[in-house]
Amino acid sequence: MKIKQFRVAAICMFGLLTLASCSPDWGQADPPAANEIYPELKEVEGSALTFEYDEETVPLSEFDKQVGDLIEVVQDDTLASNVLHLDSACYVRKANPFKGQSLQTGAGITFYVKTAQFDASSPLLTIGGEPNDTLDSFYFTENSQLVFTKGDIHQLQSKNLNVNDPSEVITNAVPGGGWHFVALQLKNDGYVMYVDGVKESEQTFTPERDTQFKYADLIEHLTTAPYLYIGSDKLCEAYFDDIKFYRNVMTDKEWNKTVNGGGAGGDGAFEFVVGDPVLNVGPTDCSAAWWSEFSNYFRIPAEGTAKFKFTNHTSGANNWNNWNICICTDDERNGGNYLEYAVLRSDLYGWGESYGSGTWESEGYGDWDAFKADMEGAEVVVTVSRSGSTVVVDAVATSPKHTVYHEKFTMTCGDGTEVIRAFFVMDGSWIQFDANETSIQSPVEVLTPEVGTSDCSAGWWTSFSDYFKIPAGQNLHIGFENHTSGANNWNNWNLCVSTDDERGVGNYAEYFVIRSDLYGWGDSYGSGTWTSEGYDDWDAFRANMEGANVSIDIIRDGADVTVDAVATCPNDKVYHEVFKTVCGDGTQTLSSFLIVDGSYLKMNPSECYLSVPLLK
Repeated sequence: MKIKQFRVAAICMFGLLTLASCSPDWGQADPPAANEIYPELKEVEGSALTFEYDEETVPLSEFDKQVGDLIEVVQDDTLASNVLHLDSACYVRKANPFKGQSLQTGAGITFYVKTAQFDASSPLLTIGGEPNDTLDSFYFTENSQLVFTKGDIHQLQSKNLNVNDPSEVITNAVPGGGWHFVALQLKNDGYVMYVDGVKESEQTFTPERDTQFKYADLIEHLTTAPYLYIGSDKLCEAYFDDIKFYRNVMTDKEWNKTVNGGGAGGDGAFEFVVGDPVLNVGPTDCSAAWWSEFSNYFRIPAEGTAKFKFTNHTSGANNWNNWNICICTDDERNGGNYLEYAVLRSDLYGWGESYGSGTWESEGYGDWDAFKADMEGAEVVVTVSRSGSTVVVDAVATSPKHTVYHEKFTMTCGDGTEVIRAFFVMDGSWIQFDANETSIQSPVEVLTPEVGTSDCSAGWWTSFSDYFKIPAGQNLHIGFENHTSGANNWNNWNLCVSTDDERGVGNYAEYFVIRSDLYGWGDSYGSGTWTSEGYDDWDAFRANMEGANVSIDIIRDGADVTVDAVATCPNDKVYHEVFKTVCGDGTQTLSSFLIVDGSYLKMNPSECYLSVPLLK
């Protein structure tokens, strides 16, 4: 069985004030004060633990304490490197790499780990004091459990942290038996834990009272605790490799990795599609018997949304001789821990583990004879959206005569952390997928909900959106409400697509900057092409863009990048612009961000997501 692989992108972003504008024609920002310290992402110097030693270095000499019967460095064939091997109930200790560091916005830890079996409660890594001292200690486990207890025994328990306590919830975030890449991002207001490039757990928490836990206290603890422990006297047999420590907030370069590759759509990346892409499912004479013809498996991560678009064909014999979809656990049919949450048909019927407690909504159904005829050649869009443990299957079928059948089924599937699968089943039917419109959508984090000031006074190159990273093979969609001073055509949204670097830092370069009025500049701008609709009166344009809802798609096809922007104004006037050019060689992660200039943008987080084409 061949696996088609793409990168998952749940994106980690942070903004810095820039030193200069991208174009001198638009003015420059004031330089920073000489004593200003920026929260720059940096790996803690000399802290990485790779377990590779030269001939003059004694293995494990970086550790001042080793406890247990078997602690060694061994060669691992999977990682093709030396790794730390700890037998059960073993651990090692060294000086805490974060001690004395400046952690303005947070701290990150990444590493590879393999345990003999899943262990929900035993620490993988601990930062604290002397062994077995439960006070003034922080640790986390394979259950994505985070525990922090401050050093004052008399303090309120509400000021301590215990997230994902295994006595309350089992997440299985880091399964036992194989290698996994783990990335833990601690921030002043919460944390995110990624496993193999997939967000497994997160919390954003702003305490309302001084008696509540504060993540800022945990960050402070990291800078003062004396020791780092790898393993514990309770952990089962385990292996560790390539442990790294970062100041402040990581990007996807640091956390979006897998065991066999870098997470950019290469080997070892998250598998969205199992098998070679199948566009036509079932024989075209509609002779498929039930449970004999299937689509690919489509794997949907937590909080992800799958969109399927296809043309339906039917024998017309029965209501059920159309498309059918199954939502199940992440297993092969009838194998392992395979469980069907629900099998749903196009005629408002179904079954499965979660079916009985689910709910239906529908429109357009009433004449089954008409339904059987209308479904031949119908265009169908099915979305499977996940929010925690809630899964919604929403299907809209539009007949060649424009009759619409709409069904929606809502149910609970697991605890919301597991990967689930969807696949289509034929029964006296066949379907033809639209490869361009069938994709997985993963939300991107919007940390800056408003760009600029509501009075539209922001000058050029002073106010920016978050960075939206676009990995190779993925597309970005962003949506927002546009506001303008109305003074000039360019006092609206502006978009930059650049290298994956901070503005004005390192290898930062702008492929292009484009404006809402069909103008732009940048390294790739001159070789690009424009197409547009609706731009016919600039006086009207300046007035119409106030309050316009804007959607922008940035589409990557190898090195080709297309920006497709649609602004729908309050008076229903539509402005549509498309810009196409070439950026790099198609393998790089791109960075994109919005800029205001005498304008103000209100981001719509529900309309900000990355999408992965599934059948291309």
